Amino acid sequence: MKKLIELAVLSILILGIVYLFNQLGPLGADTKTALRYCGIGLKYFGMGVLGITALAIAGVTIIALAAITLGIPFVKNVTGSGGGFWARRHKDTGAGMGMPETAAGVMNAAFNYATEKAGVSRRIEISLEKYPFDSFKIKTLSGDISVSGHELPGAKAVIEVQETADGDTEAFFEDGGITLKTKSGKKSFIGGAEIYLPEKLACLNVESVNGDIKIGNFATETATSFKGVNGDIRVSRVKNSGETSVKTVSGDVEISESQFNSLLTQSISGDVLIKETVAETAVIKTVSGDIDYAGSDIKNPAVKTVNGSIKK
Repeated sequence: MKKLIELAVLSILILGIVYLFNQLGPLGADTKTALRYCGIGLKYFGMGVLGITALAIAGVTIIALAAITLGIPFVKNVTGSGGGFWARRHKDTGAGMGMPETAAGVMNAAFNYATEKAGVSRRIEISLEKYPFDSFKIKTLSGDISVSGHELPGAKAVIEVQETADGDTEAFFEDGGITLKTKSGKKSFIGGAEIYLPEKLACLNVESVNGDIKIGNFATETATSFKGVNGDIRVSRVKNSGETSVKTVSGDVEISESQFNSLLTQSISGDVLIKETVAETAVIKTVSGDIDYAGSDIKNPAVKTVNGSIKK
C-alpha cells in the first residue's frame, strides 16, 4: 500500500510539473530535467527516497500553481514580498517561513538521506595532460558544481564520489565526460565537482540536482545547456554561436559578460538577472520571480513572468 501511495504522489507530481512547464511554453526535450530526476530515487535508492523527494517537489508545485491561479497577493502572504519565492531560501533568517521553505527542507532531507544510504563520501582527483574530446557533459545528484575554462590543453577535476564502500570507485575522463567504475559492481555517483577544461569546446552540457551550478570562461559552437533542480545557476564570460539553454526548476539564474546567438533562460521559481550580455535573440521566462536584463544588448527579447517584475 505504501508503494502505491508513493506512485500516486509521483504521478500527481509529474502532472503538476508538466502543467508548470506548459505555462512557460511547449514541453520540449530539454525541459524534462525535473521529470527525469523524479526517478532517481527509484534507480539508486528505492521508492522510499522517491516518495520523500516527490512530496518535496510537490510542495513547490502547489505554491507555483497557487501563483498562477490565485494571483500575486496570496503568494506574497505565503512567501514575503519581493522576488521569486524559492530564491529567498538564501536570505530568510527564520521569520515568516512558509511552505516553500518547508518543501526545500524536505527535499534537502531526502537527498541527505540518499547520500547516507549510498554509503561513504570521498574526494577523487583526476587529470589529463591533453583533453582529447570536443565536448563535455556531466550530471550530478547532490552538490555544487563548478566548470571553468582555461587556456591549457589538459583537463582536471576534483569530484566528490558517493560510494557503498571506501575506495570502491575509480573515476576518469571518458567520451566527453567523467565515468565512474566500481570494483564491487554497485552503483556510485558524483556529488559536488570542480572541473577545469580547455576553454574552446563544441558544446558543454551540465546538469545538477540539489546544488548550485557555476560556469565560466568558455567559447562553444553548438547547442549548450545548463540545467538544475533546487539550485542557482551562474554563467559568466561564455560565448556560444549556437543555442544556449539555462534552466532551473527552483533557483536564481544570473548571466553576465556573455555573448549568445540564441538564448533560452527559464526558472520556475527564482529571479533571472542578465547583465553586460549580448544576444541576437533571447527567450526569458519565470513563473514566480523578477526578470532584469537592463544593461544588456538583446536584439529580439521575448520576456514573460507570471508573478514578478520585468526590468529592461
